[in-house]
Amino acid sequence: MKQSIFLLRSNKLSLFNSVQIYFYGIFISLGVFLGYFFSKKRAKKNGIKEEILDSVYLLLIPFSVLGARIYHVLSWLSYYLLFPREVFSIRNGGLGIFGSIIFGILALFLFCKIKKQDFILILDLISPSILLSQAIGRVGNFFNQEAFGPPTDLPWKFYVSPDKRPIEFISFSYFHPTFFYEAILCILAFLIILVLEKNLKPAKGFSSGSYLFSYGLIRFFTEFLRFDTWKIFGFKMAQVISVMFVGIGLYLIKSGMKGQKLIK
Repeated sequence: MKQSIFLLRSNKLSLFNSVQIYFYGIFISLGVFLGYFFSKKRAKKNGIKEEILDSVYLLLIPFSVLGARIYHVLSWLSYYLLFPREVFSIRNGGLGIFGSIIFGILALFLFCKIKKQDFILILDLISPSILLSQAIGRVGNFFNQEAFGPPTDLPWKFYVSPDKRPIEFISFSYFHPTFFYEAILCILAFLIILVLEKNLKPAKGFSSGSYLFSYGLIRFFTEFLRFDTWKIFGFKMAQVISVMFVGIGLYLIKSGMKGQKLIK
């Protein structure tokens, strides 16, 4: 039998026969930690006090998880109406990144209004870190066998167990590792934003806009390889939101390049 370089054997570790540690959670947590660590290194350069950044992350983490879960539940609402108890079970996945981003940005905006901080300045600070966190978090999809694409025979094909395959592809064993494509593109976008920041020295709003623009493009195109995402009237909601991100991102990039004063 042909072997894939992506061959899943387990999605968790068992400690002392009682404690279950899920790889999905490990990589999500690792992504958040490394994103925070990188933001901390940028804080002084961006004129943000460390205690403000700590407060921001303490607020963003729960709100982002809540938003991600709400987005996922809405995207599979018919299932969760039949099995309402499953709403609170996220051990095997079930987080929508767009819900995380939207709730996180809203929480940050409210925080900045209350604490009288510059919203765009802080968003600029953490935006590259979000791409880094997303790239690392996507590795968790490998262990949960989710966020993959259509069948393929490419050398980097991803093996999916029969119980995880869509019914229309039940006879296929190997699929596009779409989560891997997204992770690589997020890392590239992360590096490009850092290079542009260093060389262009843009004004406020550029980094935030670059994040929204780049991730909007990434997700819009990777969605063509996804068949497990939310649709309304035949439109993939991820692509609709991606187009909105691209539009907002372009506005912020343009404003940042011109040094235009933005909302506080």
